[in-house]
Amino acid sequence: MQYSSSKKKGTRGLLKSSMQLQRVYIPRQSPMPNLVLKHWQYALQTDQQLCFTLVCLEDIQHAQDHGYPERLRNKILQRKAECFQRLRKPSSCDPKLECVETVKPKKEPQTSTERLKEMALDRNPHITNASCALHLNFDTRKGRHLLASQNIEQGEVLIWEEAFASVIIPERKQWRKEIKWDTRITACDHYCHYCLNRVIASLPCQYCSFARYCSQECMDKAWRSYHYIECSMGDLLLALGMFCHTALRAVLVAGCRLFSQSLEQTGSADATDKTKVCNSKNTYHEKYCSSYQSVVNLLPHTENHPAERKFLCGLTAAALYKKLCLIMAKDLVSSTSQTEKSLTKESGTIEDWSSVRQFLGPTVLRHMLQLYCNAQAVTALQENEDESSLSLVKSNKSIRLATAVFPVLSLLNHSCDPNTTVSFTGRFVTVRANRPIRRDEEVTHCYGPHKLRMDVAERQQLLKDQYFFVCQCKACTEELKGKKTHGFFCPLCKAQLEGEEALYCTGARCTYTASQTQLTSRLNQLGNHIQIAKVQLQDNKTDNAKMTLMSCLSEAECFLSQDHLLLGEIMDHLAQAEASDGNWKAAAGHLRKSISIVKVHYGSSSMELGHELFKLAQILFNGFEVPDAMRTIMEAQKVLSMHYGPDHNLVQELKTMEECLLQFHGYPRK
Repeated sequence: MQYSSSKKKGTRGLLKSSMQLQRVYIPRQSPMPNLVLKHWQYALQTDQQLCFTLVCLEDIQHAQDHGYPERLRNKILQRKAECFQRLRKPSSCDPKLECVETVKPKKEPQTSTERLKEMALDRNPHITNASCALHLNFDTRKGRHLLASQNIEQGEVLIWEEAFASVIIPERKQWRKEIKWDTRITACDHYCHYCLNRVIASLPCQYCSFARYCSQECMDKAWRSYHYIECSMGDLLLALGMFCHTALRAVLVAGCRLFSQSLEQTGSADATDKTKVCNSKNTYHEKYCSSYQSVVNLLPHTENHPAERKFLCGLTAAALYKKLCLIMAKDLVSSTSQTEKSLTKESGTIEDWSSVRQFLGPTVLRHMLQLYCNAQAVTALQENEDESSLSLVKSNKSIRLATAVFPVLSLLNHSCDPNTTVSFTGRFVTVRANRPIRRDEEVTHCYGPHKLRMDVAERQQLLKDQYFFVCQCKACTEELKGKKTHGFFCPLCKAQLEGEEALYCTGARCTYTASQTQLTSRLNQLGNHIQIAKVQLQDNKTDNAKMTLMSCLSEAECFLSQDHLLLGEIMDHLAQAEASDGNWKAAAGHLRKSISIVKVHYGSSSMELGHELFKLAQILFNGFEVPDAMRTIMEAQKVLSMHYGPDHNLVQELKTMEECLLQFHGYPRK
């Protein structure tokens, strides 16, 4: 028995991919409506043939709504009955299948309020969506920030917040002239544009070829909230960029009423607000909510932005404002009244922005400047599609899925060595403590530049350029005081090399010196050879990849320290190559060496270690190493649960492996 989480191949996978492509790019209003409807109906029918699920029932309803041929009505009703039979739910089908009751035997999803109560995040008197262990503070140097009001344990949930506004990132890949049609699947095809959850067969907007959703519910919510305006502006919004699009969406999500209310308080959006809500002890009395007013009150740092950026943002906002004026003047929104009628009864009426139209441009400009310092990238774990198709071991990579605004999350200041971990489930963010936090200690998270991935000079420059501050966190302070190391060692005595341009051996009696430029060039060449090995693995040339990687390993051991991250990468790829050939024992040996290096750099409870343990668990599972597999599964569950929570798909997959071992191998349950 082998545990495989590899990519779905074969006829079913190809049919699903084909069906998905047909569904994605067919808007309802098309120059060829008959042909379009024919393809639309066929795509939905194909989905029904592949799986009898609740999604299939929804697709049957969509096919009927879009004029499914009357002569084929019995066929689609028969499939509808089979769906209910598979779900073991009664239907009102008569023998002639004239009608089937459209019941959705599905448990109602948990609301945000219920979820907050379950996690005990609804009791903080000063901050919504936050634990009682946090309180809001202010000083002139740090601005608003969060402190621990009590001792916080490792893994404790501190913030759970839904994005106020989020925009999926359109993936732009290099276009090749020899390709006539671009049929590549991107993140925009894999995820719902409203809730940002992964979707197998998306439901496209009926009036544009870009927006797609996981369900009719998400489509309706998106339309009522913002898409009734954005639908006819898709090409312009793609051209104007993510920050402009996100700024407009924040305004549309707020709605005309909240937008008008915020205009009355525009003059108190900056420093004056802080003095009003702050007492002499720098403690906030007014409740900080995840609301549009909190978005408006985020600092735009207008005085710090370069003149070129402010000019470009102003020009972009002006172009957007001109388009909005044209839409409102020509009443293009009302011309799609049929769309509004086709939505559910709860859709409500489309808002009239004419009374506040003149304020839209300046507000979008303000939000764009705010987003440079307050936008949050929503990430998702996605199966690595660059690995060998022969591999039975799944590896994941983190992708930037969307740009979003989280008002409460924005209260966290940066640290290059943060004490929290940020993870995402759709458009919801969860902040957990990644280590114990003492009372009155500041709660921080990383804005991007991390001490384990960049040196202090690079981190500080990036933070100064984008966020307008010089980082003085503990990690930066200690690194500036200490001696700089590069991960090179002396070939004579194996001691560490230190220095700037000319590196010297730290051994007591060794006088060896070397040029940093030469060693860095050698390191870059080694990296290029590793990239060649990765391409060989992708092409299923595992024997060639092993030879290349072993050559890289020999070279690395000549001048790199034993815990250098590049050595860990080589070991990781060697494990992948051995796993592709089914050499589980050899693969586990290489991966264990990689894990020991990861522990040195990232720590024994890091997210990076959790992912490496997940891969090791799969290898040991496939190699029938039951005791070692159980130990690794338990360790991986502990680490990943701390960062992602017990409901994450990686944790659930580990639990499935554990149950399988308990069931088939008789391993004693603890």
